[in-house]
Amino acid sequence: MLSFGRGEVMVAEGDKARELLILLAGRARVEKRISGREPLVLARPGGGQLIGELSILTGHRRSATVVAETPVKAWSVPAAKVRALLGGGSGSRGRFQKKMMESLARRLVGLLDKLPVLQGVSAEPKTEAAVRKALEKMYGDWAV
Repeated sequence: MLSFGRGEVMVAEGDKARELLILLAGRARVEKRISGREPLVLARPGGGQLIGELSILTGHRRSATVVAETPVKAWSVPAAKVRALLGGGSGSRGRFQKKMMESLARRLVGLLDKLPVLQGVSAEPKTEAAVRKALEKMYGDWAV
């Protein structure tokens, strides 16, 4: 079991995903850094919630920083163990479920990356071509 004091960084944006944290008690703040601005608060997870699942599912580095807002107790599950549990299904059903979770995680991370635009913190694409390019980038890997 891990303990974090108030204000302590639990997960840092840009770090490699080494573990999944399961919050047992306390509350944290998930924040995204935006150049030249105060961090944008994305969520305030509490007991029973997970931290770090997106980076484990996508294989990318941590997409946000998580700071303990109150004293926090958490279990740490190594990333390799999480991946082994996810890959435990056999046959086409197991592969499908894993691909589905990975796809959803990538899309969510993509949306989080676009959050500053949605919040009006940075510029939106203004031309039709820029909008089309953004949509193609966002949805280009969808197979219909």
